[in-house]
Amino acid sequence: MDGLTIEFILLFIIQYIMLLFFSTYVLDLSWSKKQLLTILLIIFLPTFILFQFFDAISILYYLAILAIMIYRKTRVVIHIFHVFMALIFLVISDNISSIVIFYLLGGINNEQLTFFSFTILFILLGLLFAFCYKRIAKYLINRWVFHHYVSYILVFLSVITVVFMYINIMNIDHENFNESVQNNLAMFLIYLALLTISIFVIVFLAIKQFKMEQREQEINNFESYVASLEQINQDMRKFKHDFVNILSSLRTFIDDKNYEGLHTYFYDHILETNHQEQLNQQAMMVLNNLKINSLKGLLTTKILQAQSHHVPFHIEIVEEINDIPVDPIILNRMVGIVLDNAIEAAREIENGQVRVAFIQINEAILLVVTNKFDESTNIKVHEIYQEGFSTKGESRGIGLANLRQMKNKLQNVSLNTKISPPYFIQEMEFKKG
Repeated sequence: MDGLTIEFILLFIIQYIMLLFFSTYVLDLSWSKKQLLTILLIIFLPTFILFQFFDAISILYYLAILAIMIYRKTRVVIHIFHVFMALIFLVISDNISSIVIFYLLGGINNEQLTFFSFTILFILLGLLFAFCYKRIAKYLINRWVFHHYVSYILVFLSVITVVFMYINIMNIDHENFNESVQNNLAMFLIYLALLTISIFVIVFLAIKQFKMEQREQEINNFESYVASLEQINQDMRKFKHDFVNILSSLRTFIDDKNYEGLHTYFYDHILETNHQEQLNQQAMMVLNNLKINSLKGLLTTKILQAQSHHVPFHIEIVEEINDIPVDPIILNRMVGIVLDNAIEAAREIENGQVRVAFIQINEAILLVVTNKFDESTNIKVHEIYQEGFSTKGESRGIGLANLRQMKNKLQNVSLNTKISPPYFIQEMEFKKG
């Protein structure tokens, strides 16, 4: 091999490793040895071979396979967008490095120095862009959880931007290379500016919709809470109205000294009839220790939902809960998913039940949701968070996948799932500060 071939191979390896690093760093990924070997054999080597025939356009194969691998690993659509953004920033780094080195070392006839300087500057700019991009992305992700359609729109825009960039790259004038690189860089910055403006418009509209939905959900939860209080008040008046009739129905047993019949009538009819209602009223009373109105409304709704399906719903809140450091609508979505799954699982079996507990632990709040489930389903923890998984058939296993996605975007939330037949246990810890 001559020197040029060695430099080409080194530059190829460095640039493609930087693309893998950029994506891995921004998304906080980790790769096993087996996965790294797969990347080498399925991505690096084929891309290198394709480069000999298709030149720079071969990067599209690299990008497509890497995006697929990352999506299969995380099951998060927006991560595909980050992969394409990594390429955009590295292409800009490449062009900036070429221009800077041309003006600084263009008059020096030393290919090794030029190559070394270009490589160092390219790596430094790539690292700087990766650091800044990750901070901006995390800021937006930690503050907001967007609908899936926003992720698809962003992926589409990033793909279009990459296609336009590589059309320019393929049409570069090699006879006036440095001038063409400068023109391309100007075009790339325009593409990036247009993409950034489009992203901010989309994010602004998504945030606006997000806030509207948050207010709507808070209002609905509060209305449900008020309705439940009215129902409890109506039940109490009904009980007072029926109190005399209930006592009268006992009189015959007492007059006849039929204590065995009295025992049977009292426990099998009077207590059994009101047992579920009493449990739910007790659950409502426990909610007084929960001072977060939107969450209280959600729990009230779920208690009534469980009651309508004749599922016992027990809740424990020993100490007052004044605040949980998570955006209210995200918190309600996460808790709602867990409770919906618990109630649905409990409905499917005989003697199903749901237990909920809020526990203060130092600087954290632990939410524990326990429900009985059908042991014949033979569910496994590592399967339930896969998008599309459900014991009820296809297209119904979306909730827990969304739960994991929201949890992954929150630094102060941890999720622990346990299966101890016949109980399914979900633990969510919300750390303060």
